[in-house]
Amino acid sequence: MEKYLSATNFLDSDQADIRRLVEDLVEPDDSVSLKAKKFFYFVRDNIHYDMYAVSNKGEDYMASTILHNARGYCVQKALILAALGRAAGIPSRLVLVAIRNHKSPSDALEVMKTDIFFPHMYNQFFINDKWVSVAATFDKSICERINVAAVEFDGINDAILPAFDNEGNLYIEYIDEFGEYEDFPFQFILANISNYYEDYTSWFDLAKRR
Repeated sequence: MEKYLSATNFLDSDQADIRRLVEDLVEPDDSVSLKAKKFFYFVRDNIHYDMYAVSNKGEDYMASTILHNARGYCVQKALILAALGRAAGIPSRLVLVAIRNHKSPSDALEVMKTDIFFPHMYNQFFINDKWVSVAATFDKSICERINVAAVEFDGINDAILPAFDNEGNLYIEYIDEFGEYEDFPFQFILANISNYYEDYTSWFDLAKRR
């Protein structure tokens, strides 16, 4: 379990700003469940979702950088959430998948030529002797705008992106699963992104649209 508590270059949970934020968000006597819940809601609504934050530069995936920028896409939001968990002594790991977003924004479809998103990443916390999956991907305000239920986390049960929107239409479909990781699998992602995009650089071209 130690490997899920350790700081890494990407999950720099020992960085001063990360530590300071943990002290601000939680109390020492909070339960593990409550700490995880507080971290989830902070990341969901205070690290704003930005699909244009995609990058092929490793430094853009350091948790402390993501905290400083206060924005990121799903991968970056998962990284900062994992770092917060580890800084508070909660075993935390990353889950890598490919998803189909049936409500993909038109500008993403224009660039990527598909509604499949890879990489997509969410978190697992070890709470009450089991791994609990959580996805703090989309801010509540974004969910309201696209008519889907915001993911809510009670600190105990799995909380991932829903399969359907508020009208019963297909929303998120999990296409491929690549397992759990103790650290950000940056090189694996770079090596496999071309499996999903004819011109894999188109994914990074999104960043130019800021």
